[in-house]
Amino acid sequence: MTDLALEPDGARTLVESVMATIRQRIAARSLTPGTRLPSIRAFAKSMQVSKSTVVEAYERLAAEGAIRSRPGSGFYAAGSLAPLSLAEIGPRLDRAVDPLWVSRQSLEAGEEVLKPGCGWLPASWMPQAGLRRALRTVARADDVALADYGTPLGLPPLRQLLARRLAGHGIEASPEQIMLTESGTQAIDLLCR
Repeated sequence: MTDLALEPDGARTLVESVMATIRQRIAARSLTPGTRLPSIRAFAKSMQVSKSTVVEAYERLAAEGAIRSRPGSGFYAAGSLAPLSLAEIGPRLDRAVDPLWVSRQSLEAGEEVLKPGCGWLPASWMPQAGLRRALRTVARADDVALADYGTPLGLPPLRQLLARRLAGHGIEASPEQIMLTESGTQAIDLLCR
């Protein structure tokens, strides 16, 4: 943040100008949440203002919640708060849940016990023979297929298959119009961007 310069503005005081500069840097993502701001002395020197001006600006910004003070460490850009935290609307528990205990229970349970919610499929559900064939095929493939990134749209043969299946349902889409994603969440994120 050494390239900051105070732009003269007759309508604002020096403190307000320093505050506006910091706010502008936060809005432009030059100062991301958790980024340490320069010390009061260094910032005053780079902005060519007095230390008391910077102290006042930092204190006002901290009162607004734009930055946070960590005693003995300095000032840091504050992160934007989530609109509503699930912890605030959920039931209050009289004791905390120990995630290590939950993990240990899943890992130590025998194979006969189903583990819903852990994300693991039972071994009997896995297509082990198919996985072995696929791994052998990949191991024999060209170096490009083995270690290089694929197209960002996804595997072309799969996109062609999807285009044919969509056409069977009366939806015309070429493989170039289809993009494969890792999950529904990633698809929604890409659409929102």
